[in-house]
This record gives sequence, structure tokens and C-alpha cells, in this order.
Amino acid sequence: MRPRKITTQKQGAPPEASGADTREQLLDAAAALFAEHGIAATTVAKIAALVGVTSAMIHYYFKTRDQLLDAIVQERIVQFIAFVWDPIANDEDDPTALITGLIDRIASFTDAKPWLPPLWIGEVINEGGLLRERVLQHIPVDRLKLFVACIASGQKKGTVNPDLDPRLLFMSVLGLTILPLAMARVWNVIPIMNGVSRDDITRHATALILHGLVSPEAVPGNG
Repeated sequence: MRPRKITTQKQGAPPEASGADTREQLLDAAAALFAEHGIAATTVAKIAALVGVTSAMIHYYFKTRDQLLDAIVQERIVQFIAFVWDPIANDEDDPTALITGLIDRIASFTDAKPWLPPLWIGEVINEGGLLRERVLQHIPVDRLKLFVACIASGQKKGTVNPDLDPRLLFMSVLGLTILPLAMARVWNVIPIMNGVSRDDITRHATALILHGLVSPEAVPGNG
């Protein structure tokens, strides 16, 4: 399915009142096209056509492609990172709440911004992705340390599976959420997968992570 055309009546240099809206529309259009076709295959003309403006309008706001990519990262992807990670408290001590919160926030953000998962897979994770280096500068290392510490603390208390590597657990969360969300269109052409929803993915990821998270000693009948 092609991205929905984003319309605006302004051409060329916009009046001050509409400038911010037009710029936001251009960023949304660029993000959607980058996710669908890849950055390398997306031209300025395609972005302009989706919004309904001239290519000159894009150059008015973004003098170079690098400026556009910087804006996508700073104003779209960093927003996602902050939404997912900022709510984690410095004294977080509940691994279950930590995991379910991360999964819910990833799903919630991508529900509103469906371009995020395929863009993340194609241009951040994929080798040669044109956003990788830009995004890596914004990885919330302090929050990741809190995440690892919370899981490790749960292991010491005997409530978290000791065989899990706390450093790798968030990669598992991403793999169970971002990847299937990025493949949402594929479900429509595979009969047995037809109808897989965001809620299905969230529920599956939560169940799989939490059942793997629980220490065997904490499960009745084990030990």
C-alpha cells in the first residue's frame, strides 16, 4: 500500500504561519518513503509529490540531503528513543514491569508511526544503513545500564532466570517487536498469518519474554 498523500496548498517559500506545518509534513513524508523504498531510492521529487509541493520547497527547509537525514533522526527517531526509555526510573527494581513497559511503549509509538519499524530495520540495523551512525549517537547508554542492573538484580534475588544475559535481553525485546511490526505487510500475503495485529505481536512478545524471564526456581513444581 502506498503512503497516503499529504496535501498542502503552499508552493515555494511558505508564509510564516504555515511554515512549521509544511516542514512537519515533509518530515513525515520523507520518513514514510524512506521506510517503504529506502533512503537511497527516495528522491526529493518523490517526497515533494507526496506532500503536494515543489522540490524547491524541500530545499527551502533542508539545503542538503544530510540536513534532511539529520532532521529525521533528531525530530523523529530520537523522539521514539525518548518515548521508550525516558519513563524508566533510576530506582527501577521490577523486571516484569520494566519489560512490559518497554514492549507496550514500542508498540504504542509504532502504532502512531507505522514507518518506524521498517525504517529502523532498513536504515539503522541493516548493514550499510544510512541512519546507523546518526542513531548510534543517541542510544541511551545510561538507561540501558539501568535496564541491565534491574535484570541482574532480579537474577540475584532468584526471580529472574539466571541463564539470561541482561546485556542481550533488550535485543530480544526489539527482535520480538520491531521485526514483526516491520513485516506487517507480509502477513497480508501469507494466509496462515493473515490478521496478525499489533495487539497479537505485543501479547506474544510479552508472554514469550516473561516466561523466559522467570527463574525456574520460581515456577511451582520445578527444582
